[in-house]
Formats: sequence, C-alpha cells, structure tokens
Amino acid sequence: MISKELLELKEVLEAEREALIKGAIEEILKWASYKSRLILYLKDKEFSLEERNFLEEIKRLNERNQQIIQAGLNFIEEAYKFLTGLLYEKETYGREDKKLKKEDSSLPKIISKVI
Repeated sequence: MISKELLELKEVLEAEREALIKGAIEEILKWASYKSRLILYLKDKEFSLEERNFLEEIKRLNERNQQIIQAGLNFIEEAYKFLTGLLYEKETYGREDKKLKKEDSSLPKIISKVI
C-alpha cells in the first residue's frame, strides 16, 4: 500500500504543474514549500517495492515540472536580452543630433529624453 504522504506528494506535483503553466507565483511558492516539507518527512523512510515504483512516477513528474521551470527561465532570459538590445544601441544621438562617444553608448537611455 502506498503511503498517504507519497500520494500527497504526487498531488502536490500535479498542482505545482498547473500553477507553473498559469504563472501563478504565489501558488508555485505555496506548492514548493509544501513539497519540501513532504520530501523532508519522507527522506529517511523505508519504502515497499510498490512505493519505490510509485516514487519513479513522482520523479518523472518532478522532472517535468523542472523542465517547465527551465523553459520559463529561458524565455525570461531571451526576453531580457531582446529588451536590453533595444535599450542599448551601438550608436545613439544626443539632443543636438551629435553622435555620442562609443563609451557613452553602453549607458542606458530613456528613449523619450534622447529624442
């Protein structure tokens, strides 16, 4: 028979997945905290063969959630690079249409104040 805590851990991983897909940060944090407590509780437990097989399913669910998290982080990194590229041009012009020096071009500019 599979322990109540292992069944709860599977449910938490499924709820965490839904929160990750929705981008519900508070929910993600809630599930991560709950998941951590369950894992700490289960850390030193002895498992039956049936439970060890069930743990393989839990491991797959957790890896799937990690992939969703990694995909989200990759998206954020790419979006940051894109936005940074828009804000930091190679050459920019000041108020009097004079080219700024190369060392000045790496500084962030507020577009409305440059024009």
